[in-house]
Amino acid sequence: MELTVNTQTNNYKIHIKRNLLKELDIHLKEYKNKKIIIITDENVSKIYLKDILKKLEDFDVYKFIIPQGEKSKSFSMAENIYDKLIKEKFNKSSLIISLGGGVVGDLAGYISATYMRGVNYIQIPTTLLSQIDSSIGGKVGINYKGIKNIIGSFYQPQKVLIDINTLKTLNKGDISSGLAEMIKYGIIKDYDLLKKIDGKIPLILNLELDDIDILIQKSLEIKKDIVEADTFEKNTRKTLNFGHTIGHGIESLDEFKRFKHGEAVALGMISESFIANKMGLISGEYYNQIKKIIFKIIKRISFTLEEKKQILKNIEMDKKNIDENIVFIFPVDYDKVDIFYIDISNKLIIESLGDDI
Repeated sequence: MELTVNTQTNNYKIHIKRNLLKELDIHLKEYKNKKIIIITDENVSKIYLKDILKKLEDFDVYKFIIPQGEKSKSFSMAENIYDKLIKEKFNKSSLIISLGGGVVGDLAGYISATYMRGVNYIQIPTTLLSQIDSSIGGKVGINYKGIKNIIGSFYQPQKVLIDINTLKTLNKGDISSGLAEMIKYGIIKDYDLLKKIDGKIPLILNLELDDIDILIQKSLEIKKDIVEADTFEKNTRKTLNFGHTIGHGIESLDEFKRFKHGEAVALGMISESFIANKMGLISGEYYNQIKKIIFKIIKRISFTLEEKKQILKNIEMDKKNIDENIVFIFPVDYDKVDIFYIDISNKLIIESLGDDI
């Protein structure tokens, strides 16, 4: 299965195949005589790195292994990688490979965008979330002072290589995180997809992945179309941030230690749908349907008042904000969302984080 993403800066292919990692040398043949560095994390490296290095034994390959988690998306970690690249004399013709989930992809992409003002990189996403979302579209960045992705750029990969079999090694929490982003695509663009996902959730959570290929493909097609229409997120690409405004505020709690990205986005989608219902943008019936589907993949969470105030503070520092207004994406109908540059009251945001939503 293959898709082509046509952006304003470059075009690239997404290759989707089971056992694709076993053919990695073929997909990298144009870099046979170039320096290659694989950036990955501690967990992913234990599963895949040995076999990959063996497959690429005729290539000039280096590795850099980072600790797992959002704290690795930092200036200090970027500095360590720059030092490695300089020491090994990497140049404009070299290649950076991101092997892992969204954290690795964002960091490796940021390094690729900034080292020598841009070197080639390839995304090899190994989680459901990164396969259908973060590896596509060129958003790269790091966190700073507890603020999610506040430093970053748009920098497209040369290609994206998706091996669906890597999903077999994930735990239920990682699968749930990916399902959250998949549900998001259904809400913003394809109600039929939302219903299909709803029917497949129990199977997917049990790692019965026979039918997941088509759901991955459909999710990627939705993101591809949106990215092609608005590469630099000036307008319609903002709709991909549904659930992320409040979600990033939730994710930033406890220095990113408490929630996975997808879990936080799932909670954010419930909260933002709650606000949309209160504003009369969607019916109570549709809000309840969204909430019911999402609670199939995450547990209900109770926030203290102090935590709600911290989430609100985090939201106020969100990179998407314009002037004094927080930018929200709200559902306005089945498979349709819209962008709102309006002042939502703190009281309503805090209410949306309540226990009775």
